[in-house]
Amino acid sequence: MIAPNTIVGGRYRVVKSIGGGGMKLVYLAEDLRLAARRCALAEMVDSFTSPAMQQQAVAAFNREADMLARLANEHIPRIFDRFSDANHHYLVMEYIDGETLDDELRRAGGELAPGRVMQIAIQILETLEYLHNLDPPVIYRDLKPSNVMLTAEGQAKLIDFGIARHFAPLSNATMIGTQGYAPPEQYRGKAETRSDLYALGATMHQALSGRDPAAEAPFSFPQLRKLRPELDPSLAALIDQALAYDVVNRMRDAAEFKNRLIAIKDGMADAVNDSAAARGQPPLPLSVAPPSAADAQSGGGPAPSAPVAAPNSAAARARPSTPAAAAAPTVIGLNNDVRCANCARMIPADSRFCSYCAAEIGTRERPFERGAAAPATIPPLSNREADAHRPGPRGATPGPRKTGAIGAQRRQNVRRRLIWIVAISLVAVGVARFFQTMAQPAPDGDSGYYAPPAPAAPPDLSAPRLAALRQDLDNAGYSQVRFRVIGDTLELYGAVNSEFDRLEVQTIVIRYTGFIFPIDHLKVRDEYAMP
Repeated sequence: MIAPNTIVGGRYRVVKSIGGGGMKLVYLAEDLRLAARRCALAEMVDSFTSPAMQQQAVAAFNREADMLARLANEHIPRIFDRFSDANHHYLVMEYIDGETLDDELRRAGGELAPGRVMQIAIQILETLEYLHNLDPPVIYRDLKPSNVMLTAEGQAKLIDFGIARHFAPLSNATMIGTQGYAPPEQYRGKAETRSDLYALGATMHQALSGRDPAAEAPFSFPQLRKLRPELDPSLAALIDQALAYDVVNRMRDAAEFKNRLIAIKDGMADAVNDSAAARGQPPLPLSVAPPSAADAQSGGGPAPSAPVAAPNSAAARARPSTPAAAAAPTVIGLNNDVRCANCARMIPADSRFCSYCAAEIGTRERPFERGAAAPATIPPLSNREADAHRPGPRGATPGPRKTGAIGAQRRQNVRRRLIWIVAISLVAVGVARFFQTMAQPAPDGDSGYYAPPAPAAPPDLSAPRLAALRQDLDNAGYSQVRFRVIGDTLELYGAVNSEFDRLEVQTIVIRYTGFIFPIDHLKVRDEYAMP
């Protein structure tokens, strides 16, 4: 960490640390060449031992910094400078005086008023619309409350474009995003513009419901009106659509998301104006959301975000009298769609989980009618749900297990098949050794007994065989796995992502060296990781 009053790069004087962690720290600094102008100084440290890898990372960092410097949008902090000093790399950015959306949520008790959430979301969508329309498009990939900065003037700005990921060769956190906010396709390395819309939907869902998606199983968002029955049905349906598991079931782009959100916001303002007119009060401007107690607690009402028609204008009166119906989700259907028994929406027939409510297909949960109150009683747990609430492995305390909404059954099936393969291999080796023993010739004059078998051939520890083992492990993606030979024993150490990977590494070792039980010191990062 850089101490206060330290001058970095011969130009920037550090005032104090203002955030960051891991491989990146951010400081408030003053530019001594420009009248002590305040700026944010991000320091990134690489840990490469290979000069070639370090050069590649620095080149990628410089390219992305140059790209960000060309962005021109009021909701994106400007980039002023970049430079490096040995393995320390610095990015100088516009200093944003404010707090993050995460800070505001904590201060408000976890939930914000719908008007406040829509005000912030519309500004974020304007930013995403700008980024996605660039050539080539820029995908933000890590939208979450802690990356949305809110200024005292009511502006929302996106910070932290993940540029530090170039200096973390062993980390996949930035590549995948943040669990709970990243969509399914992003975990498969296929992020696209609608991936950012999913992350925004997750952020809005959290801000309206108080449910932290990072603390829950991925892709398991309940329907918003089940958590907040009093919400506007059109707003809840729009957010539910943004959280659709399949990309094709989300809105087309950021512009459509923004326009439908503005229409919902305008419709809410019209309803408040009609009620005010009945009481003889002046109409409420459409650029300001209806005031509420929650708005007052969260630090004031929304600020203007986009030009809209006046409440008494002809354009406003020409709007449909049922804005909720006009803002209904547009879903791309398939010929073999079926109806979800939980939320009654049409989904692909081969889905294991509903793209809207995340319910498992075929569950006995009663349908939840639109506009009805939440069920007073909780239906009995299915076998799958009961298993998810049993104690975890190795004596973990009882609680919901991290099963995830999808992929759990596939992981279980793959592990089961791999265990069967290893078991069958062991049985086959035992049977082969038995017949090898029985095939030994009897000693002369004693036909009733067999000589003991010859000692088993020692495992092949030749350099070519071990080199081939190393190559096969690298080709299979296990470059972090190491092995060493002590006498006629092979030991494995290093780290793998899951138990599935541990078994696959053991299978590769058996195939190459003939070891049946190599000494295994492998560390499993996440036993529930997807294979």
